[in-house]
Amino acid sequence: MGSSALGASDLSPNALSLRLIATTDLHASLLPYDYHANRPVAGRSLCNISRQIAEARSEIPNSLLFDNGDFLQGNPLAEYIASAPRRRRTHPVIAAFNSLGYDAATLGNHEFNYGVGFLSAALSRAQFPVVSANITTRLGKSPLRDRTFVPPFALLKRRLTDGMGRTHTLRIGVIGFAPPQIEIWDRDHLSGRIRMRDIIAAAKAWLPRMRAQGADIIVALAHSGIGPVEAEEGMENAAAALAALPEIDAVIAGHSHMAFPGPEFPATFGIDPARGTLAGKPAVMPGHSGSHIGIIDLVLSRSEQGPRRWVVQRSEASLRVRSGRPLDRECPLRQTVGPDHRAALAWSRQVLGTSRAPLHTWFAATAPSAALDLIADAKADHVRQRLAGTALSGLPVIGSAAPFRSGGRGGADNFTDIPQGSVRLRNISDLYSFPNTLVALALSGAEVADWLEQSAAVFRQIAPGAEDAPLHDVTIPAFSFDVLPDLSYAIDLSQPARFDARGRLVNPDARRIVGLSFCGQPLDPALRLVLATNNHRASLAQANIAHPGQPDRPPMVVLAEGARMQDILADHVRKLQQIGAAPRRSWHFLPMPGTTVTIRSGAASEAHLADIASYRPEAIGVDSNGFRLYRLHL
Repeated sequence: MGSSALGASDLSPNALSLRLIATTDLHASLLPYDYHANRPVAGRSLCNISRQIAEARSEIPNSLLFDNGDFLQGNPLAEYIASAPRRRRTHPVIAAFNSLGYDAATLGNHEFNYGVGFLSAALSRAQFPVVSANITTRLGKSPLRDRTFVPPFALLKRRLTDGMGRTHTLRIGVIGFAPPQIEIWDRDHLSGRIRMRDIIAAAKAWLPRMRAQGADIIVALAHSGIGPVEAEEGMENAAAALAALPEIDAVIAGHSHMAFPGPEFPATFGIDPARGTLAGKPAVMPGHSGSHIGIIDLVLSRSEQGPRRWVVQRSEASLRVRSGRPLDRECPLRQTVGPDHRAALAWSRQVLGTSRAPLHTWFAATAPSAALDLIADAKADHVRQRLAGTALSGLPVIGSAAPFRSGGRGGADNFTDIPQGSVRLRNISDLYSFPNTLVALALSGAEVADWLEQSAAVFRQIAPGAEDAPLHDVTIPAFSFDVLPDLSYAIDLSQPARFDARGRLVNPDARRIVGLSFCGQPLDPALRLVLATNNHRASLAQANIAHPGQPDRPPMVVLAEGARMQDILADHVRKLQQIGAAPRRSWHFLPMPGTTVTIRSGAASEAHLADIASYRPEAIGVDSNGFRLYRLHL
């Protein structure tokens, strides 16, 4: 893509052009290297899009570069940095941002995965302002009385050149926001330390303050997805609702790993995916992991009326994809992050044990998986050891697991595929890609059944006799699909989902989970069990969000020592030395004769069709995103 239609050549003499360049959801993808597979890749990375950033800057005399959050977590490089004791070097992501000259950034939810202390240390080396208006260390009686974790906004004083070559000093206001659910998602790290304010409430309070302090234009860095224009209390995806506020001139969105403007979004009230506007304001959401940069071009003219000195006369929003030369040795970041990259490679290649069978997630959202069995077993074993000798030692312990890398918005390569043989530390991050901690809950058999009902919301309702009906609801990520391999059960796809994706009871009479049994006997609804899960799932259950429970009696936490799941899984492999077996056939779909469904998987999935052999899989093509399509016979 060339320069914008709003370039300097067709400006009126007194107008100013200003280009906003944005990245989001980088997840520590700095170099074009797949740490899980241990090889360079023609994939996404900040290194790849650095060329697009340089080109975008060169085309317009006035530009600013922003990042929209979720930059500190996401791959073994990030895991290595978080685990390195007594580290003194600048965090490589912050070093990369400093090197590329970022003007400002905001925080995403994953910035808090390693704790507040780690985050504060990383941000202390940033040579640019980091802002967020709704992340607080203490809530006041109103947003303006909050004690925010980082400054709520920044005013960037910049000298911009107009069409006649004259310079003008403008104050560009930059304000940040993050999902208020952070307080729930990372409760074990943040309890007593971080409180969240509603995004729109914070914005309505701070935006007038920014104008009063002289902001000529205001850019919202919203680590938030694109939801409805009408504001809702506590909304997670508030980018469009933010754009509807009169003080905001442009919005950088993120969090949901999608691309805007573009066909991923339907045209709805206030959302124009062709023009790239939300509530009439220019907006971008530049994918994830360095897949795109977002560009918003503004033409500013002097205001003759009202308190504002400058107003947006015209705007244009667009995306640019990464460079086609992923292994470009001229990437300026190679020298900046090279030492950390090499150290992370040495760390990630440590051998923990061996696997007698491949461990993969090609079909983990469709059928039992040996990879998920291993994760669930590691959780359960750890909890049994910790509860031994306590009053709870007699309760049955069951483990849960979810397919974190299972396609979705991560693309056709976003699957775990660990071959038979040596199991290395990098494989642990592949199996368990989030830095969750282990938490154990005491649940009744009835609550466990509802836990599985909520998990089964990932499947669409299938009418008996349907032909090639899509099996999965693509709006629900596969990592929401918990399996409990210690139990046996079937899933009746002809039933509607009992709970929606947010855990709300929507079909009280529906039951998808049938034949639920434990140790060969029907699971007694009154039986007390211990479920080994993670802090994210447990926090949602405690808050009655996304995992249903008794409204007046949230699940009791029986273990929450802060042990990281990746460490537990690594220790489990070290202890056993040899792992890997055929998947336990713990669950299946209830037969529906004459009914077929379709699923998507990755390119190498054909080598593992034995995992879904009972459904007589047929390969039926490849879609536009590179996913292999299969027909299954229920």
